[in-house]
Amino acid sequence: MSEPRRVLYRCGTRTNFLCPCGAAARRLKKLGLEYRTERVPRRRSRRPEIVELTKAPYVPVLVDGDEVISDSRRILQYLDRAYGGENDHSQDQARESGEPVSTIHGDE
Repeated sequence: MSEPRRVLYRCGTRTNFLCPCGAAARRLKKLGLEYRTERVPRRRSRRPEIVELTKAPYVPVLVDGDEVISDSRRILQYLDRAYGGENDHSQDQARESGEPVSTIHGDE
């Protein structure tokens, strides 16, 4: 089996629900995409590979072939545009990014 072409660089938080890195991991899983996770050190000064990729020490960073995307919201948008097809993930994006989600109920 070959190595996945996607790499998600993320923090060391072990859960997918406590940080923005988890939102990217959840979306990759939801879309059924293969990827490899690379955990980076907590201290930003010890992330030279991230600085080399993005010129900044922040995660998450998704490398998808030749594409390098940083920032969890931009990663979610990229994944939806590139792999989401016709599905509208706007409410999922809002939930995962911590934005309020508005819903309209017809029986009110």
